[in-house]
Amino acid sequence: MAEPLNIGTVSAQPGTITRGSIVTGTDLGGRPDAIPIIVCRGGGDGPTLWLNGATHGDEPEGAFSIFKTIGELDPAQLRGTVVAVPAMNVPAFQAGERGNPLDTFSYDMNRLYPGRANGYPTERAAHAHWVAMKDTCDLQIAIHSGGEHSYLAHMIFASDNPASLELAAAMGSQWDLVFRSGVGGNNPASQIAELGKAGITVELGGNCRTLTREFHEVAEDLCESYLNVLRHYGMIAGEARYAGRWRMGHQEALLAPASGMWVGNPDLVFETSLAEGTLLGQIYTLYGDIAAEVRAPCEGVVFGLRSRPAVLAGEWCCFFGIIDESRDDLIPS
Repeated sequence: MAEPLNIGTVSAQPGTITRGSIVTGTDLGGRPDAIPIIVCRGGGDGPTLWLNGATHGDEPEGAFSIFKTIGELDPAQLRGTVVAVPAMNVPAFQAGERGNPLDTFSYDMNRLYPGRANGYPTERAAHAHWVAMKDTCDLQIAIHSGGEHSYLAHMIFASDNPASLELAAAMGSQWDLVFRSGVGGNNPASQIAELGKAGITVELGGNCRTLTREFHEVAEDLCESYLNVLRHYGMIAGEARYAGRWRMGHQEALLAPASGMWVGNPDLVFETSLAEGTLLGQIYTLYGDIAAEVRAPCEGVVFGLRSRPAVLAGEWCCFFGIIDESRDDLIPS
């Protein structure tokens, strides 16, 4: 009989779904502070996929898509293990903010990961998560969105190693924007890639689309993408689908040239090639005059747009992607 898989407080037997936590500290009453985890351990051998949601507390798409994914899995038929973390940064998620509002010295978990055992509260939580993940993880997907301030379309930031690029390609046919990111940086995908494993960060959604049908559509899109990953790596039955070609490049944050009310171009299409000079949006004064325009600086694509109307000069309005190359070889032969 296989040995149990121990992660945090979970001791998972083959063919089971087990709930538990990664303890990060204690609260003022002496009760454990913890990160909830769901471990779906398959009945057969295979890789271990970690799904990490809500590193930023105002990005709930990871949690909702994880709930839908766990509902689709039959552990008896699964080969390998899925470790689901709906909210890595629980205090930030509870507050609905990017970071823990009580921890002003280490606010953004995605800029300080893997933290420190003896650091500030967010650093300690990040470190506890890393200790639990680093030796048990083969594939890591960090799930992000535009949060409180923006909407982000399908975009993958893949750590720059072959394993991560393959994982990015395995997300499915709608994820053809794949931009390289570093290895060894202060986020989960980059850290796991430094160990030679596969780590990616995916972006989709934003709080402007968390009402009724749209929130479900985003979560279902993500859920189907994780299932495609599981098919690709032989963890569940079925044929995986791929983009075929992937647009790779770099991003440029386009900043507001004036303060006022930001209004995006109603005819703007995300993820579609745009010509240089295309109008992306306008900034109005509170008297109704157009104070400034934001236009495409060159040929490229929009994958993120500000949804918060008020803007100050120098704040970002648009995440603009500049395509450097097109690849068709991210899936190994």
